[in-house]
Amino acid sequence: MPDLKTTPSWKNHHLFSALTESELHNVARTSRILPLEAGEYLFYQGQAANQFFLVLEGQVKLTRLTPDGNEKVIEVLMPGQTFAEAVMFMNREEYPVTATAIGPARVQAFQNQAFMDILRHNNDACIRLLGDVCTRLHSRLQEIESLTMKNATYRVVRYFLNEWELHPNRQQRVELPIQKQLLASRLSIKPETLSRILSTLKEQGIIDSQGKEITIIDVERLKAFE
Repeated sequence: MPDLKTTPSWKNHHLFSALTESELHNVARTSRILPLEAGEYLFYQGQAANQFFLVLEGQVKLTRLTPDGNEKVIEVLMPGQTFAEAVMFMNREEYPVTATAIGPARVQAFQNQAFMDILRHNNDACIRLLGDVCTRLHSRLQEIESLTMKNATYRVVRYFLNEWELHPNRQQRVELPIQKQLLASRLSIKPETLSRILSTLKEQGIIDSQGKEITIIDVERLKAFE
């Protein structure tokens, strides 16, 4: 059984924060830690779903095949984030996406049935989960609006501003957590389009870039693109 003391983020995560010590240990007792190599698949789109996961180390990308056979990056998950938990509450028994490790990673797998048994007897945990689902749904709706109604430059600028606002201690530096090719797919634009936008912003003296680190030179001019 994974030791809760070795995973301090466990108790603070929204899925587990309302659980009692006894409930936390019951969940941990039925979970297991899975090491993943770079490029290794955790599960495939359409595979039977009976577990959800917490990223402990590394990065995991969620992708979905489009009708024309192309792969679309839905999300890139960082340490501390969970995924596939929504399937527990849906009237379906298969994963709607494919999960793949971007590099070496470790994830913790939890049994859906064990977690649902606890929720049936813990109203506080259910209410907290409902609040989190509403918040995440609102975020997804804003993202859909951005992807469908705004142009490519807006998406890139909004991404930089969101990252900057989330990490004010970095001052005006934005560290890209994923490869630019993955970021382009995440923003539903082509990699060459992303490169052109970065070049344009750099030529205009609005940003500077060194590898994965973006420095926002002129915040107000960057915001003007919105």
